[in-house]
Amino acid sequence: MGWHEALLPYRASDDPQGFLGAALLAQDQQLFRLAATWPLVKKVLPPPPVSGGRIDLDQVWEQTRIDFEDWADLAQLPPLAVVLGFRTLKGARVVFPDGSLSHQAESVIKRGAATAFMAATGISGKDLK
Repeated sequence: MGWHEALLPYRASDDPQGFLGAALLAQDQQLFRLAATWPLVKKVLPPPPVSGGRIDLDQVWEQTRIDFEDWADLAQLPPLAVVLGFRTLKGARVVFPDGSLSHQAESVIKRGAATAFMAATGISGKDLK
């Protein structure tokens, strides 16, 4: 079993904590940028778990190494903002060690990116029909 499969129950959870994290993304541009760039960040994970059995997410995070400088460059944010934002995103279960996001966060990012693209290009919803 790989990390993607092992973390699926966490990513797909409808835990209220996930909705809180998604709401934070919708309201905070820095957190939005951090979450949007998270899948591209260089990171080193521990060996994947053996198939079956539940994983301890906190223990996986402790063994995961993240390149915060890389993330700061990708998100175009100061390193301190990245470290503080990471604590928020991790605590709200928006980001996961394998580079994935909660399903609620993915929806917010897709919607936000589409809205920003439409505003930047002057396209309206009527134009898409």
